Amino acid sequence: MILKNAARAAAISTAILAGMVTAPGQASADTTGPVVSGIGRVQTDTGLELTAHIDAPAGVTSVTATITAQTASVPKSTVTDFHLISGTATSGTWQSSGSLGLDVYASYRVAITAQDSEGTVSLPGRGLLAYRPSPVFHDTAYEPTTLSFEHQDINVHGRVTEYDPAAGDIGTPWPTPAGLGVFVTWDGHTSPRYATAADGTFAFTVHPGAVQNTTLHVSFVDSTAYAEGPDSEPITSVDSPARITLDRTGSTGAPVGSTQVISGTAEGQQEDGTWVPVANAKLLVQADVGGAWVTTDATGRFSHTVPVTNDTTIWTVSEMRPFLTPTSVSYTVANPVAKVSLYANKPTVDAYSRLHISGYPTFPGDWLPSGRVYIQQSNDGHTGWTNIGSTTIGSGGFAASVLTVTNPHGYWRYYYPGAPGFTAAYSPVVHAFRYQTAISGGKPSHTRVTKRHTVTISGTLKQNGYGSWTPLPKATVQIFFRPSGSSTWHLITSARTSSTGYFAAHPTITRTGTWRVVYKAPDQVHVNAYGPMVKVTAI
Repeated sequence: MILKNAARAAAISTAILAGMVTAPGQASADTTGPVVSGIGRVQTDTGLELTAHIDAPAGVTSVTATITAQTASVPKSTVTDFHLISGTATSGTWQSSGSLGLDVYASYRVAITAQDSEGTVSLPGRGLLAYRPSPVFHDTAYEPTTLSFEHQDINVHGRVTEYDPAAGDIGTPWPTPAGLGVFVTWDGHTSPRYATAADGTFAFTVHPGAVQNTTLHVSFVDSTAYAEGPDSEPITSVDSPARITLDRTGSTGAPVGSTQVISGTAEGQQEDGTWVPVANAKLLVQADVGGAWVTTDATGRFSHTVPVTNDTTIWTVSEMRPFLTPTSVSYTVANPVAKVSLYANKPTVDAYSRLHISGYPTFPGDWLPSGRVYIQQSNDGHTGWTNIGSTTIGSGGFAASVLTVTNPHGYWRYYYPGAPGFTAAYSPVVHAFRYQTAISGGKPSHTRVTKRHTVTISGTLKQNGYGSWTPLPKATVQIFFRPSGSSTWHLITSARTSSTGYFAAHPTITRTGTWRVVYKAPDQVHVNAYGPMVKVTAI
C-alpha cells in the first residue's frame, strides 16, 4: 500500500494515550461483561499493530477496533483480526494482525471493544494513535561502561532509520540538522543534541562526571518526531591511586607572623602504572587555624601561602577528586619563633660625653625571656660594633640609659640576642653628634717650685668631627688647683686658645697641690675636655 504523505505535525505526539472506559458492556446490572483497558501499539516488522488488555469472566470471543480520523465522525478503518498474545481468554492481552487499513499519515482516535461467549459487548476502550513515520535506533553502543581516572568520557554511537507505520522499518536513514537529533540523559542531566549524518549515523561523547552507578538513556527528537533508544548497561566507576608530592614537608623555627608557601604536585596513576599530573584538581589545605581550596594547574602544580602562628601547626593537603583514591600529606610548621623587633628613640649626648638613649620592643605575647637588651656602638654605623652597656625591658619599653661614650658623634643600636622561641633582633641605627675634644700637653713646666714663683702650664686644644683632628681656636680653657689633703677644686685662672689651639697660663705656686686644665663646652656641639692631673710641690 502506498500512503499519502500528509504534512508531519510540528508538535511531538505520543503513540497511544490510553483513555480507557472501564464500565462493563453488559445488558443488566447483575451480569458481568468484558472490560477493555491498556490500549497500546506494537512496532512489528510489517507495520504498526494495536494491543489491548481485556478482562472477561465469560471469555473473549472477538475483538474489534474502529479507527477514526481526529477531525472525522466516520471510521476510517475497522480491524477485527486480533489474537491472544499473553494470558487467557478471561484475562489477557490481544494484538491485531496485519495492516491497520490506513492510507494517510495523521492522528486517529481508536476505540476497541470485546465480545464474550455470552454475547456481551464491552464499552469501548479509547486511545489516540499517532500514525506517521517515526525514528528507530539501531546498533546503539555506549563505550566504556566503567569510568576511571584514565577514561572519564563515554562515547555514544549508533544509527537512526525511519519506521513506516504501514510497512515497518524500511531502513531509510533519518538525518537531522544541527541542534536536533540524538541526546542522552542521566541522573537529571541532559547532554546537548547531536545531529545524525546523511546515513543516519550518530557519534558523540558525554562526560557524566563523578557518577558511581547510573544508566544513560538515549533519545531522539526533531520537529516531527520523538523516539527513545535502548539504555546503557549500568555505568560504574573505579578509583585509581593518587599521590601528592610536596616540594618540602615543613619548616622549623620560622618567625611568628611570617608566611610559608606549601607547594607541590598532584598525580594520578594510569592503568599501566605511569604517574601523570592531575590538572584542575581541587585540593583542600587546612589546619586548626583555617583552610582554603586550591586548584592545580595544567601540570598538576599547586601553591598556597599559609601564616606562621605562635604554635606548631600541621597543615593537611587533601585531594578528593573523582576516580582517584582520597589521599593527603602533611606540612608541619614546627617550633615557630616569635619575631622580636627593637626600636630606639633619638639619642642625645651631653657635654660630659654621656649618651642618653631609650627605646622599646615589640613581640607577640606579654613576656620576653631573658629581658636584657644590649646597647652597641660603632664609629661609622656599619662596622666595629661593640657592647657598651645593657638595659632591661620595662612595662613601657627599655629603661632609659645614661652611658659615658668614647665617641660623642658615634652610632648606636639595641641588640637582643634571642631566646628559645624568640628571634634575635637589632634596632635601627640611631646617631647623635657632638665634636669630640682633647687637650694635648696641659702639664706644669716644673713639679717642684719655690713658693711665690710661677710655673707655665701650656698645651693645645683640639676637636674632632667626622674627619681628622683640628685646632679649636678662640676657646677658653680653665686652670684648676686642688690643695693637697683637700677634695675641692679651685678655679685659679684661664687662658684663650690661639688660631692653632695653643694656650698658656702662668699661675703662682703658693702651696703644694694638684693642677689640671679643663675645657668646658660653652655650646651644644662640643664636649668637655680634661688635661692630666699633675702634682706640684711648693718648696
